Amino acid sequence: MDKFLKIVGAIVVIWIGISLALWLIGKTIGLLFWVAVIGGGIWAVAAIANKRKNQVGYRR
Repeated sequence: MDKFLKIVGAIVVIWIGISLALWLIGKTIGLLFWVAVIGGGIWAVAAIANKRKNQVGYRR
C-alpha cells in the first residue's frame, strides 16, 4: 500500500506541475497577444498622424 501511495502522490504532483506550467504558458500567450494589439494600435495611430503631417499639397 505504501508503494501505491507514493506512485499516486507522484502522479498528483506531476499533474499539478503540468497544470501550473500550462496555465503560465496560457497567461504568457494572452499577455503577448494584448501587448501586440496595443502596440499595433499605437503604430496605426502614429502612421495615420504622420501621413496627415507629411501630406503635400491641398488637404481635403
